[in-house]
Amino acid sequence: MDTSGLPEPLRARMAQVDAMPALETARDFLSGFLSDAGSLPEVRAELTELAQSNTRAHHRYLRALETLLSEPQPPGTLLQLVEGYGNWSLDHDPTDAGAAAFLADLVSMLREVVKQAERQP
Repeated sequence: MDTSGLPEPLRARMAQVDAMPALETARDFLSGFLSDAGSLPEVRAELTELAQSNTRAHHRYLRALETLLSEPQPPGTLLQLVEGYGNWSLDHDPTDAGAAAFLADLVSMLREVVKQAERQP
């Protein structure tokens, strides 16, 4: 996205948001999209609707989640992200491994939503 035509305060805010640590970005994503959702299809629908106008945030969320999943995290971090910030119960596997699998599924969902939105004219 070419931001050169945007006012400087907006460009500065965008740069500030882009520079947020992966953990903080993932927290924002999970608390914003999962915490009040009743199902993953509901999350997908909300992400799809947002992607119709802009996928910039989706790309930021993808980078953050992929970073967290690719680097070792302190014990309990991924579980806290999903169950604490996302308010999403992992009854079947309430471990960091279960949270990592859940987050990997979210990454796949985000990729699909972005791919679909960016392929449309």
